[in-house]
Amino acid sequence: MGIESGTEEERLVLGKWIKMGQKLIVGTSSLGESYLDPNVKREEDIEEKSIEYVAYDHQVAKELPHLKGRFRWDLEKYYRDRYGPYLPKD
Repeated sequence: MGIESGTEEERLVLGKWIKMGQKLIVGTSSLGESYLDPNVKREEDIEEKSIEYVAYDHQVAKELPHLKGRFRWDLEKYYRDRYGPYLPKD
């Protein structure tokens, strides 16, 4: 069973997903479909963050099945429309 739409838990999980994907070259796929392109060379710290993001992306798609398949721009709008412009603090 996944996290329900409109809950505080959804806000936290989706907010973390948005923050983790910022400035990474993995966020062009829809939720649950991100992957690391082996042709893209990344600095070591960015590579680590990218690996963590991809794993989290797949986890979030399971926790938020009602959002799976939607793209980053759409999910950022979804987040802003429901929870406002501020992402949760770590």
